[in-house]
Order: sequence, then C-alpha cells, then structure tokens
Amino acid sequence: MLVAVGLGACAGPRGGSGTFKQTVDSATSSCRHSPSLCAGADAVVPVPRAVQLAVVVAGAQAMLDEDTRRAVEESLKKCADDARSEILDQQHGGKSPTQEECKESIKTPGGESMTRAIWFGEQMHTLALECAQQKLESILPGRFSIEPTYRFDPSTRTTTLLSAEEVMLLKQPRFVSELKGTIVPDIVIHSGSPLKVTGVYDFKFPCVNPNKPPAWRTGANEDGSSGRTPSQKERYMEAFGLDETQVLRVIPRLGVFR
Repeated sequence: MLVAVGLGACAGPRGGSGTFKQTVDSATSSCRHSPSLCAGADAVVPVPRAVQLAVVVAGAQAMLDEDTRRAVEESLKKCADDARSEILDQQHGGKSPTQEECKESIKTPGGESMTRAIWFGEQMHTLALECAQQKLESILPGRFSIEPTYRFDPSTRTTTLLSAEEVMLLKQPRFVSELKGTIVPDIVIHSGSPLKVTGVYDFKFPCVNPNKPPAWRTGANEDGSSGRTPSQKERYMEAFGLDETQVLRVIPRLGVFR
C-alpha cells in the first residue's frame, strides 16, 4: 500500500477524530474505528474474493466538461485550504510549523508517538476528505469515490476493486500482508462505476508552508527489484489507463497540479 511519510507531503495513515460519509464503493477504515466489526485475532476468517474486472478506459462521454471540472477542482482546493487552516488554528496557534517543529516527536491524544508532520498530515487529510465528500455530492452525485482500495496486476493489466468488507478483513493483523501492492487514491472520479475511472485527485499536505508542489511519492518495486521505482502518479496512470492530465495533486495555498 502506498503510504505517505515525511516532510515533503506529510500524509500518514488516515486516522484522526473526524469521520466522513461513506459512499457504497468507498473503502473504509471501520476496523480501526469499530474493532467489534472485525473478527478476533484467533478467528479463522476466509477472505472473500474480490470481483475481478478489467478497467475500461473511459470514453469521451464519461469525461468531465470544463465547467464541472473547474467546480470540482475549486471545491477540492478550498477543502485543502480550510483543512490546513483549521488544524493549524487548533493545534499550532494558527502558525505554520518550522522544519524543526515538523520533525519533533509528539504524543497523539491516543498515546501514539509520531512526528508533528505526520500527525498534522493525518488530521488535515481527514478534514479535507470530509469536506470533499460533502461538496462532490452536490457536483457529481454517484460519480466519485473517497479512498477506494484497488489492486493492480501488471502481468494481466487488470485492476480489482476491493469491497469495504474485504478491506476491513484484510486490515486484521493476520491478513494485512494481503494489502501489499494495493493503491488507495484520495478521490476517484468515475463514470458511475468505480472501475471506469476518469480522474484521480490526491491531497498533499506539506508540514511547512509550501512554496512549490511536493513531488509525487515513490515506493518499493512490487517485485522487490532495485532501480527506479514508479511514482504514485505513474501507478495510478497505469492502473486506471489515464494520462498525466488526469492524475492530479491538490495542495493547500497553491492549488491543483499534475
């Protein structure tokens, strides 16, 4: 699973106290928030098979018109701006942290130790996704998903959408390795089917005030090989059959970038 860690784009696991309305095709984190929904560590739980469907490259009829796209991106930018402002107001006196403050280890309300950069990134992501859910419901009802989970098989060039129930099961310790290689975009725009993707947006929250867009993250090669690894953007493009204009970053204060 692609995970954001570090100062450049301080997005960690999507935790925090906020919750956002789930669409039927959104991946959830219900196990984290409601452990009773998950089987115990000693239970034998069969992992349901995901429905295997090839991603269909969306045709022109599924693309957003310019006015709708502008409305989507303006709304997402406002969500990012507001989320950053609210968290900094609540937890840092309204001021942007310095690089030194971003590196400091802090204790979260839940007792976890992490850097201020990761903690702020988690909280900002939570608020931004709540905001995006609300705004996109009025702009693109039925044509977006919040944090859906996919698995892409490069050998067959097929992409699998995991159900919310399947994700809950796989987050249990005994199955968590099965999540390796999955991708979880923040926001997927689609034709009405989350496998017919027409655009992807990811929020990026640098800890210090950004003066330029942070780079897309990279991770380990899926096959364990060395050498250059695909960026997060490249993985999205390959999995969903998109071009570089359809996979975008949303950065507070700066806006939307490829």
